[in-house]
Amino acid sequence: MTSEKKILIVDEDGFSRVCSAILKDEGYQTRLAESSEEALRFVSGDGISLIVSSCPFALAFLDSKTVREIPIIVLSDEVNSDLMEMMKRARNSVCLVKPLDFERFKYIVRGIVNGYLNLTGGNIIA
Repeated sequence: MTSEKKILIVDEDGFSRVCSAILKDEGYQTRLAESSEEALRFVSGDGISLIVSSCPFALAFLDSKTVREIPIIVLSDEVNSDLMEMMKRARNSVCLVKPLDFERFKYIVRGIVNGYLNLTGGNIIA
């Protein structure tokens, strides 16, 4: 049931609220964090099923052992070599390039949270 699934959104305030509204409309619980420190506090004790974060926010905590086991969707304005290297290290990750196709975004979130979309790391979807 989606209402039991918690999604952590780590981004600037404006996009976090838009993303949260979209995911709440889909039946998910969301938590918002504006810093890597705040995100790590949520992750360590809140039963987070998925993290949605943009660059550069994701860079600050992606290598954390606490975060490593949680699937993450990284949002980026562009694809570059630094992002490619980061994505290779992130085992349970997918990168979506902005501007987002919100229908595709919701499909990917559903697939990850419900377990039918298996992430292997280094995936970039334009």
